[in-house]
Amino acid sequence: MLSRYKKSSMTTGSSSQDYRNHTLIAPSATVRGDIEFSGGLHIQGTVEGSVSVGEEGGRLVIGESGVVKGEIRVAQVVINGRVEGDVHATENLELAEKASVEGNVYYRMVEMVMGAQVNGKLVRLDDERRSLPAPDAKKVTKPEPAETPAEENVVGKGSADNS
Repeated sequence: MLSRYKKSSMTTGSSSQDYRNHTLIAPSATVRGDIEFSGGLHIQGTVEGSVSVGEEGGRLVIGESGVVKGEIRVAQVVINGRVEGDVHATENLELAEKASVEGNVYYRMVEMVMGAQVNGKLVRLDDERRSLPAPDAKKVTKPEPAETPAEENVVGKGSADNS
C-alpha cells in the first residue's frame, strides 16, 4: 500500500516530482496577469497573461477546459486545452488530442496526437541554428540540356529517306 508519505520519501527532491509544489487553477477560476511558477502548474480554468517557469524549473499542464491567452515559456509543457499565443517549450512538448494552439510553437522535442491543432509555425529549437532560406527565396533553375556527340553526327534522324 502506497501512502502519501512513501510517495514523498521516494522523490529525490526535484521540483517536477515534488507533489507538494503543484498549483491548480480550477475550471471556474480566471487569472488576469502574468504567472511565474516552479514545480507544477495545472490549468483547468482561464489565464489571461503570460505563463513562465522560474529558475527551479517546472512542468505546465493545460487540461481540456484550460485556456491560456498569452505567451508560454516553460521547459516541459502538456497541452490538452486552448492556447492563444506563442509556446516556447525548451525541453519537451506534448500536444494531446484536444489541444488547440493559435500561435507559433517552439520546441526541442514534440509529441503530437491525432486531433491536436496548431495554427502557426512549428519551429524546432536546436543548439546550432541552421540558416535555411525560405521556400520562396530558393531560385529553381533548369539545367541546360547537354548535347551529346552521338546526336550531332546523325543526319536525317527519324526519316527513312536520306538520298
